[in-house]
Amino acid sequence: MNILLTGATGFLGKQLTTRLLNEGHIVYALIRNERKADHLIESLSTALQNKLFIIKGNIADERLGVSAETIDLLQDKIDTVYHIAAYLSFDDREREKTFALNVNGTRNVLEFSKEIRAKSFYHVSTAYTLGNQLLGREELHPKDNTFVNPYEESKCHAEHLVFEYNDCFNVSIFRPSIIIGDSKTGEAETTFALYGVIRSLELLKKRLERKQVTEEKIKFLCTKEAAQNLVPVDYVVNVLTVALDYAKHNTIYHITNSNPPTNQIVLDLIQSALGFYQVELVPTDYDGELTDQDVRLNQPMKVFHKYFEKTLTFDDSNTRKLLQDGNVERLTLDREMLQRIISGGIKKPLKEKAIR
Repeated sequence: MNILLTGATGFLGKQLTTRLLNEGHIVYALIRNERKADHLIESLSTALQNKLFIIKGNIADERLGVSAETIDLLQDKIDTVYHIAAYLSFDDREREKTFALNVNGTRNVLEFSKEIRAKSFYHVSTAYTLGNQLLGREELHPKDNTFVNPYEESKCHAEHLVFEYNDCFNVSIFRPSIIIGDSKTGEAETTFALYGVIRSLELLKKRLERKQVTEEKIKFLCTKEAAQNLVPVDYVVNVLTVALDYAKHNTIYHITNSNPPTNQIVLDLIQSALGFYQVELVPTDYDGELTDQDVRLNQPMKVFHKYFEKTLTFDDSNTRKLLQDGNVERLTLDREMLQRIISGGIKKPLKEKAIR
């Protein structure tokens, strides 16, 4: 198949691009940053490079900033569009930019896909468009929900927009939860979420070692029993690739974990991998005294507190059927796999940025 893909240089996009190329597809990747495009090309074998075509463009621009000649070339040629590119920020101060890229940018990609007469449109959203609800169903959530942050809200609005184009091409929406490293290698090219926590604890360990503080327990504001819905990136890619043959029109698919680990389990595995056991979990509404070390650890993580304090449940009936049709196994994220992924995030130095 001929595939057009946005967000090809991101964590998920790069993995999906590589898988699609390995499976024999031709990929047209819309990329804004030439340096990142070069890195993507360099990561591929010569044989795969010959199947990848870089299209310079930007989802923020009308017609994606793509030349008329390229549009003519793509017309009636693209079987499926994967729209992955998004702006990930939980900051209320960036609400305007978040909506501009995640909603208006999606509109630009939809209009472009309509102009080139693509056959299918796969929108990669997030499982967290449910707002403050605790149960996510594989259906559109109300746009007037109460949301945790502008990112969630913008992605919910984008989903509604995507379904408005269901008479133009086959439309499917895919909602991954928290994407972590590869289940086999543990590799992850990201500093977000789990990896921000890992990096913060790495830095805390070094700081305490320098000060020779070995007994003090540092409080991490995070509810022990709440679970985090973690999914390995290769599982997400499995679902997205099997969708090429089995996804149904006007259908939403949750790419989630039916047995998510608790915060305490995640912390235990991180501390085991680091050989560092000076952190304890306390509820996010803890009203006791916090030391300077406590504050320093928790301050960058305030944007995640709403996620740290509750367990969300996601129905993934559509995804189960999709995987069954494609003879692909569902996710089983056991302790051994999670430890491998967490250890993989520690082996390679992360950027000096704890939480993005």
